[in-house]
Amino acid sequence: MKIQIVLISLLLLFISCSKKEESNVTFKYFDFTFSNTFETSFSVKFTPNDSVYIREHWSGYDAFDSTKIPKSKTNYIALISKKDKAKLLDLISKTQLKKYNESYQEDYSDGRYYTFYIDKDSIKKSIAIHSHKDDVPKDLDSLAKWIYTWKKKVRLIETNKKLTFFSSKSVLPPPPPPPLLKTK
Repeated sequence: MKIQIVLISLLLLFISCSKKEESNVTFKYFDFTFSNTFETSFSVKFTPNDSVYIREHWSGYDAFDSTKIPKSKTNYIALISKKDKAKLLDLISKTQLKKYNESYQEDYSDGRYYTFYIDKDSIKKSIAIHSHKDDVPKDLDSLAKWIYTWKKKVRLIETNKKLTFFSSKSVLPPPPPPPLLKTK
């Protein structure tokens, strides 16, 4: 009888811990698209569990290196660790969507461009950023930098799953390849 009580207690503790972890999720839906002029353009969709979906729209001049990962026009899945998930949730929890503009744009043709699409606190909002000015909210910039860094270090597993990203409506094409040098 005592063993059953201990087992039931442990089971209830486990269930309550897993529910507590689920309740820490601070968003219903979150995806992010990033582009910079000469390196990469990708989208990332975070889910409430530990699966993350990634679309590499284009990656540098990978036509010259077929072994390069990630490959252009390829979908991936990755797993996010509990530590990284906690950091992501902390960064997202700091976003105050109501006070942000939907666009922070400067008129220049290169640089980095990123878009968030988030459903949080009953607010669905897309925020596009292409600016060097100080008017970009620091928490959005910190979140973008964290995602960019995380994506570069995570192990990507290619998938055939069809992926949709709300933030990728305006993905810029890659720059043209450099001209071939003539040899004499």
